[in-house]
Amino acid sequence: MRIGKRVLKRECLEDRLTSISLALDYAKSHITDPRVEIEEKQYSEGCIVAFCVDWRRTEDSKTAKRETECVAAYCQALGLELFRYETQPFYDVYSVAPDKGWALQHMLNELAVENGVLYLGDSEMDNSAFRSSNVSVGVVHDETSLKTLECDYLVKFEHVPGFLNVLLANNLLFSSDFPMVEINPNREEKHWTKKSAS
Repeated sequence: MRIGKRVLKRECLEDRLTSISLALDYAKSHITDPRVEIEEKQYSEGCIVAFCVDWRRTEDSKTAKRETECVAAYCQALGLELFRYETQPFYDVYSVAPDKGWALQHMLNELAVENGVLYLGDSEMDNSAFRSSNVSVGVVHDETSLKTLECDYLVKFEHVPGFLNVLLANNLLFSSDFPMVEINPNREEKHWTKKSAS
């Protein structure tokens, strides 16, 4: 997490970098289809802390699935964190489990901000941050599973620039009356605990 020029890391991160490196090497040597993408995720100092295995573009999904599952099993055997997204043909491998809510709360504490927080996210990985914010807005795109988003409001991906412009024009004060904003229909069904808005 970066706050100004400071980079704050989870305490256990450094201990897991060797495992993520081993897993990445294993993935690159055991996945034979060049259409299966292995996307490395680095933090600002250049160290690889995670990677994504994505077989959406493969023409041989059976082989790709077999090889990617072999990689997934190896990653889990190393004690790495594996995140799947329902029926999506990709998964993420992390050195430590990401917790955006923890990061958001830590950042707010560092900046002495107690309320007035709007959080924008597009996947279930954002749920803990949605719960830690006063206003939570889920960005909806083709691969979004709405039932997994624990946000209050929704904005379609193509409307995000307009949403941000309207937010700026409104002095960063959110309103559910913005034309591109919809109420998340699942929020009443779920009773997630949110930080109260004040």
